[in-house]
Amino acid sequence: MSELVELRREQAIREYECMKHLNLFTDAEIQSIKNKRHYHDFKIERRTKRLSDFINYIAYECNVFHLLLQRRQKLHISAEWTSLEQSIHQRVRVLYKRAMARFAAEYRVWTHFLQYCQMRRFFTEGSRVLDQMLGYHGDKPKAWLCAIEWEYRQANNAARAKHYMLRGLQRHPECRELAIGFIGIQLEEGKKVVEKARESKQGLVVKGKGNDPPLDEPQELELEKALKTAQVVYRNFEHKDMRFYEQLLKELKEHCPLSNALARQAVAEMRETLTDQEAMWHLLAKLELEGDAFVMKEAEQTKPHERLARCLAVYKEAVERLPTKKMHSLCIDTMLQLNSLEESEHDEKAKRKALAGAFKRALIDDLLDEDKLLQYLKLLLHNSNPNEELVMKVINKGLEQYPASVDVWSAYLRYQILQEVGADELERTFRKALNTLPERVSRLVLWKQMFQYYSERPALQGTLEQLFRRAIDQEPDISNHYQPLYLDYLMASVGENLAKVRSEYQRLVRNYTTPLELHTKMASLESSQTPPDVSEWRKCYEHMTLFYGKQDATVWLQYVQFERDHGQPKHMQSLYERAKGALDEDSFATFMAEYELIRNPYIVRY
Repeated sequence: MSELVELRREQAIREYECMKHLNLFTDAEIQSIKNKRHYHDFKIERRTKRLSDFINYIAYECNVFHLLLQRRQKLHISAEWTSLEQSIHQRVRVLYKRAMARFAAEYRVWTHFLQYCQMRRFFTEGSRVLDQMLGYHGDKPKAWLCAIEWEYRQANNAARAKHYMLRGLQRHPECRELAIGFIGIQLEEGKKVVEKARESKQGLVVKGKGNDPPLDEPQELELEKALKTAQVVYRNFEHKDMRFYEQLLKELKEHCPLSNALARQAVAEMRETLTDQEAMWHLLAKLELEGDAFVMKEAEQTKPHERLARCLAVYKEAVERLPTKKMHSLCIDTMLQLNSLEESEHDEKAKRKALAGAFKRALIDDLLDEDKLLQYLKLLLHNSNPNEELVMKVINKGLEQYPASVDVWSAYLRYQILQEVGADELERTFRKALNTLPERVSRLVLWKQMFQYYSERPALQGTLEQLFRRAIDQEPDISNHYQPLYLDYLMASVGENLAKVRSEYQRLVRNYTTPLELHTKMASLESSQTPPDVSEWRKCYEHMTLFYGKQDATVWLQYVQFERDHGQPKHMQSLYERAKGALDEDSFATFMAEYELIRNPYIVRY
């Protein structure tokens, strides 16, 4: 191992001499580079080799290379390129080759090397390793895609790219990305033929179209061959699912008008074979709405209102063939998206009518999804003069189909409040909602609406305390939410007299499961008194530690701080002992560190 390291050090002598001769690095910097390379050399020559050692060495050499370029640019020195930069490149190449030989099963090594070759524009070097990479990783479709992309985009070798395409499809006949990539490359080759003809002033031709002069015979044969190859690849691909058609049409859009014939064939076959999938009808309707050439007849031009009508006709046929909630939801989503566009070529009235029709059709068929039903209600109520009959029809449908939905009941209450119904009628609806909703569903949002309703009406303020007591009698999530708010309400009602608030606080502590926020709120109210009653204030912290002292160190720290600042500091030690007995080991460790800071505030916190 040491002999190899020494050999590499001798080979780098010329490099260090050039660095010094050209004044690109100081002696100290050169020595640092030597030491770091020596360190990395020993790491990669160990008996147990790790890929990370090679990657770190390569990263270091790349950093030296970039630093070298910066120094050359700063000092305006261009000499000795071969002795410096080329030497670094050669060292990195050797490191990559050793890593690929030693860790051939690591796919990322190969991709990192290709990225390096792309960055340094070593396209031939990158092409040489592709066959080796595919020999180890031919079971991965992404490896074939990487090889194809390299040959076609980087090495500009369409023949080898086609070779890898064919081999990849033989190995992975189910891979849609390979098939679509192959079709895209063939169409791109055809596009190059047309552009070449245009540049040579021979005109753009798609056979049988337009008044442009035809391509010459070799160009026409080449174009025809590319288009036929794309057709053959499409025809022979057997795994044509919805995702394949979506990706294929997206690719074909980039090669119009050459791809129009193939696209129309794909759309026709998709419509014939995938009629049982909602996504197919959704895609077809969007193509009609966009006026895409793939669904139009040749030379056909349509106006915006005609495109919208054709889109709605597709959705109408879709919901007749596939009467599902998902199909109706896709139709509604498209209409909502169309109406959300501020600058649209479609008539505003026609867009709103189409959206209303989509909602009504789903409502009549009892196939309106819950979130779409709520959205429909929101749109209806957004109108300054909503249609009461239609609103109630939507609400009743919602309650019939989704009786366990708290959002539907909430929308019903909101509508009644908006209509300013009487308190008794609103209360009946509220009680019906509470009785209908299953236990697993939180009713907190309904209680909030009722509290807001009563609090905004001074004439009903007398029933607000009763509503608080009813809420506190409910399940824990509602009770815990309203207990601290109840103290605030009482404090606002009685003014400076805290006796009633204390009495209710003690009642809650005795009879209910109380949240930590309740005790914190009561402690805050006690502290606001002038002067505060320390004994009553202390009871709040006693309750905190009683109910939450086993899992929360914070309540003990607050109690200790209270005794230090407002109570009797001599109690701090006893609280420390109580906390030690109540808390688990981890919580007590947290408590002890903070306790020392509270006991001695002059300790510096790091």
